[in-house]
Amino acid sequence: AGDKVGEAGGGRLGVAVRPLSPQEQRAAETEGALVVQDVTGPAARAGLRPGDVILSVNGQKVKDVEQLRAQVAKAGKRAAILVERGESRIFVPVELG
Repeated sequence: AGDKVGEAGGGRLGVAVRPLSPQEQRAAETEGALVVQDVTGPAARAGLRPGDVILSVNGQKVKDVEQLRAQVAKAGKRAAILVERGESRIFVPVELG
């Protein structure tokens, strides 16, 4: 099961993520460590999708759920989430709840 991020304290993002295994990272040729499993609320409205690999929040790389929570909490009302989706890297601006 994934970890919900941003439920308490700071902004609320509305994603459930899980760590990528080293094999998945190699297969996807990504340095990202977290894959989105489910989206609700702010993340869904912003266009994040299951399968997106989260690379950074507001320019800070995130390697685990704790780093993601910390960056979302620091972000306040808005976060620029860099994700890898297929072959593309895209910034998704999220208005945090």
